[in-house]
Amino acid sequence: MFSDYFEITLGEFNQEFFESLDDARQIEKPTFATEKFYHTVFVDGEQAGVVGFIPSNSMPDTGFVQIVLNHAYRGKGLIGKIYERLIELHNLKALYATILRDNTASIRAHDKIGFKMLAEDEMVKLRERGLLQNYEIRMRREV
Repeated sequence: MFSDYFEITLGEFNQEFFESLDDARQIEKPTFATEKFYHTVFVDGEQAGVVGFIPSNSMPDTGFVQIVLNHAYRGKGLIGKIYERLIELHNLKALYATILRDNTASIRAHDKIGFKMLAEDEMVKLRERGLLQNYEIRMRREV
């Protein structure tokens, strides 16, 4: 796998770097001062993006993951390795990703690493409860 050529590490969250990323506005911005589940992603020692998760209140060892990568690091098959580091660091058993419906590149990337789209009836229920927008889809991966 192409991503095997890269060393992926997760470091302390860097707010300034996060805000410099073009697509940072597309992910939910947690209160980074109080939530310690977000990390700067380093690829071969260089800042490449941010990954983190919001823990589920009702499902233990489960997180709603969010990732944003600098454009130079996209398309290299890195998100699987990045999520593996996050899983190891936080002992997660399941991951959920909420992705914009028209972000087909992200949907394909998540599909490649084992995420499965929730059934449409499940997404309808989430939308009815206000937990998912019409322009979003949700995917799940068991670890």
